Amino acid sequence: MRPRSEVWQGCSGYWQNQFIQENLLPLGHAAWQGFMTQGRGMVVCNVMMPTARYANVEAVDWRIDIVDYTVRFVPSSHVSAYLQSFSLEASLIECLTDTVQIYDPERAVLLLINENGRVDINLLQNLKVSPVDCYQQVQRHWIEFQLDQIPGDLYEQRL
Repeated sequence: MRPRSEVWQGCSGYWQNQFIQENLLPLGHAAWQGFMTQGRGMVVCNVMMPTARYANVEAVDWRIDIVDYTVRFVPSSHVSAYLQSFSLEASLIECLTDTVQIYDPERAVLLLINENGRVDINLLQNLKVSPVDCYQQVQRHWIEFQLDQIPGDLYEQRL
């Protein structure tokens, strides 16, 4: 039997699943928006772990700690060159380039997580919330994702 998610992730140091779970809406939003504007491609997420506070990622409490990250979409025409910048094996780059051409952008996200030069690549499929739904939910609630742009009175009322 497999232990609870937070237990096995903490033991193995594999924190990416929990990060994806906590940030699925913005990641799915980026995937669908990128697909609509640039066609097929890959979502790239650069994660900045708070190293001053945490000696390692196992100490992060994903339910309450805020981990800074940036998200961008790399279109298929740039995926190979982007992956080469990480000195990945040619066979892996070829496999990922092929995956960009065949994944279903309405139901899956090709995601690269870069944390301090350590790369983790996932093809997220069979999601409970599709990239299209992520996009629609974020668009409907856009103001909630832009706290720095909320007028003062509205922001104070929300607190």
